[in-house]
Amino acid sequence: MASKLRDKIASIKDIKEEKLHVPEWDVELLIKALTGAERNKILTAAVTKDGKADMDKMYPNLIIAACYDPETGERVFEPTDREMLLNKSSSAIERIAQKVIQLSGMDGLADKEKNS
Repeated sequence: MASKLRDKIASIKDIKEEKLHVPEWDVELLIKALTGAERNKILTAAVTKDGKADMDKMYPNLIIAACYDPETGERVFEPTDREMLLNKSSSAIERIAQKVIQLSGMDGLADKEKNS
């Protein structure tokens, strides 16, 4: 019985995705929610020794992991694009990162960081 339940869970496509228009760049991106592994990797890399989030690491990593070309399904950015992303419009970066956070169910984490 438990194996049926496990198989059902394993077969469900549970990664949310949504198209997002970025007016600053005049493009539409496909934003996909992070997997558990991606979320853990990003949060581990972004937390400083004092337990605070390093947004210079977190936001670019969120965007690199979650932005796809809606036509091809390929990732738009690579890890080598971190510095380039940090030098783009802060409103565009914020808009995309917040959509990733929302789709990935990390809203509570973002609120907690704002209040610390």
